[in-house]
Amino acid sequence: MEIVLTPSPPVALPRPKPYRLVMVAQIPRERSADDLIRLASAGAVSFSIAVPVVILVLFATTPSVTSHFPEAVAATALYLPLYVHHVRYGLRGERPRLLPLTLGAMAVVIVGVTPLIGAEWFYAYSAIVASVLVTTPPRFSFPAVACTLAAVGIWAAELRNDSGIPIYGGGLAAYFPIAVAERAAAVFILVWLVGALRRVQSARMALAEVALESERRRIDIELSESVVSELEQVIMKGVHAEDAARRGSPKVEEELESLVKGSRLALANARRIIRQYKIVSPAAELEKAASLLRSAGIEATIVVPDMGLPLTLDESLRSALRVAVAQLLSEDVAGPVVLKLGRASGQFRLETVRLSTDEPAA
Repeated sequence: MEIVLTPSPPVALPRPKPYRLVMVAQIPRERSADDLIRLASAGAVSFSIAVPVVILVLFATTPSVTSHFPEAVAATALYLPLYVHHVRYGLRGERPRLLPLTLGAMAVVIVGVTPLIGAEWFYAYSAIVASVLVTTPPRFSFPAVACTLAAVGIWAAELRNDSGIPIYGGGLAAYFPIAVAERAAAVFILVWLVGALRRVQSARMALAEVALESERRRIDIELSESVVSELEQVIMKGVHAEDAARRGSPKVEEELESLVKGSRLALANARRIIRQYKIVSPAAELEKAASLLRSAGIEATIVVPDMGLPLTLDESLRSALRVAVAQLLSEDVAGPVVLKLGRASGQFRLETVRLSTDEPAA
């Protein structure tokens, strides 16, 4: 009897409706210390260039000093590279090479053309003040800045026009020292901010190293108090078992059994302590969850914030991750899934975004 097998028609399984796209609010990126350092550094260099350019614009647009515009351009071209050079070294917290020579050359250029150009050139003295502040220690810079501002005030009060009448007399002579100080302070504050942020970063690294060393000492103490003492007991039991075997004592089996139990207990305790100190990175935990979903046929993607991951996932995040994975595995998910770790109000949180089959994973 011949049996003929005919293929049965394929079974059409109902396809679940795709989940609609769940919109997640964009988490604003928090600026790190490196971002602030780059921003403040760019601002300091830009401001050190902008002030001389504004002075040139003043000479180009003010009728009373337009005739001195070529001299102002030539003097600015000479001192501006030295000024930017000082600011860049100040941002790095370093002392420029040949600092007395470069400072002296810049001062000669700026001071030398003042009688020729006029009182409006006093604004350029902010370059001298800022360069001194960002490149020299306070015990030298503050007296030098005070002398420079006093000289600007006295010189402004003594300037006279062609008829011999003082141009800036009385209290108006204080305007130029204040204007010079505030323009130099804008650059100095930005340079000081960069230095402060770098000191904060160094302090954080030093504290992290201290904390790591303290944790290592704590681990050594705990291992010495538990595992080392248990190993010493194992050694003593081994010595007793050897003596019992050498004497032919009937307690040799008991001693060997105690030795085996002690060895196993010490090994289990050592494994427990090592497992306790084993730290799994957040990236590894998230990737493990995504791999588990992929093995179940769910396309999973991980999205992390721009500021990076925390050092470890706290218990609330681990619990949220376990709940999300368990829920996705128990449901009939049709489309890809995005595990998104975001940060809001200074705290990390996990969000699960389910995409429809025709939507790309973010």
